[in-house]
Amino acid sequence: MSILVLISLVGCNLNRMKNFLNFILFFLATYCFGQNHSIEIGENFDNIEFGYSTLSDVRSEYQNFELNETKTLNCPHTDDCDSSYGFNSSIEIPSNGIIFQTDYKTEQLIEKILLYKPFNGELNNSLKIDLDSTTVKEVFEKFPNSKLTSTNRKKYWIIKNENITFLVNRFDNDNEYPIEPTEIYNRKIHSIILTGKRKPVESNDCKKPLFAPKTESHKNCLVKQHKGGIYYISWGDEPTHEYVKNGFWKEFYPNHKIKEQGNYIKGVKVGTFEYFDQNGELSNTKSHFSGYFKLHKWKIIFGVILILIIILRIKKKKTTANTV
Repeated sequence: MSILVLISLVGCNLNRMKNFLNFILFFLATYCFGQNHSIEIGENFDNIEFGYSTLSDVRSEYQNFELNETKTLNCPHTDDCDSSYGFNSSIEIPSNGIIFQTDYKTEQLIEKILLYKPFNGELNNSLKIDLDSTTVKEVFEKFPNSKLTSTNRKKYWIIKNENITFLVNRFDNDNEYPIEPTEIYNRKIHSIILTGKRKPVESNDCKKPLFAPKTESHKNCLVKQHKGGIYYISWGDEPTHEYVKNGFWKEFYPNHKIKEQGNYIKGVKVGTFEYFDQNGELSNTKSHFSGYFKLHKWKIIFGVILILIIILRIKKKKTTANTV
């Protein structure tokens, strides 16, 4: 009995030690990763890429951190403005001082990143950023072509560069315009705003599907057609044509997994479509044969009317022949 008890005690201690070691490893990994973010200005933040990565990617990339789903104001060049600019879906990592903000159109694609205390990381593998110590002087030494300006509300001095903006607290006794950067050289950076570079504009007719993975080569195409069929009436400057889906189409979830695929003819689903779950697994198929009727309904209606006319004429001839 004593041997069994001894084995049991050893087993329990080993399990506790294993759990303790796992905790230490998790803490060290989280601490080290959380304190050494890498930024390539205009391109990416860690593994989050501007214009491609989504909220789903943020959840996956930082799954070991406390994440707050929130809405944040989409302010130009600052983080403080009135609600007329609108709120965008965002994810905050409060322990690291990071907010990932989406674009207005999709509310999924990461368009802007805001950084606050206690954030620290590295810009372009050259400038160490620590919002507890980084000064205006250090920023101007790294970015000598920076432009110093302010907001109408005069809450911040703004150091503007392409795809990165540094905000510095502005005090009541600060000089009015113009101000020399040297006057605030020793002031610490309050926060940072990152944005992505402008992507090349694709053709309006054919584009890579929204949220498609990088390996996807297919492009969805649109065609221009007259609105509302033959009875459409245009009023004033209202356009008389619209772009509709045409040809083979693919749609994706924000996690870059396939959502559905099938053929369109002038905006109408035709034939068999495949539908997938959020893991990219085929969940069901559906036939859209009614699409053929939508496309050719006037031909079908005129055909039916023509057949009825022919039948009526035949019946009329038979009736006349029988009377004679």
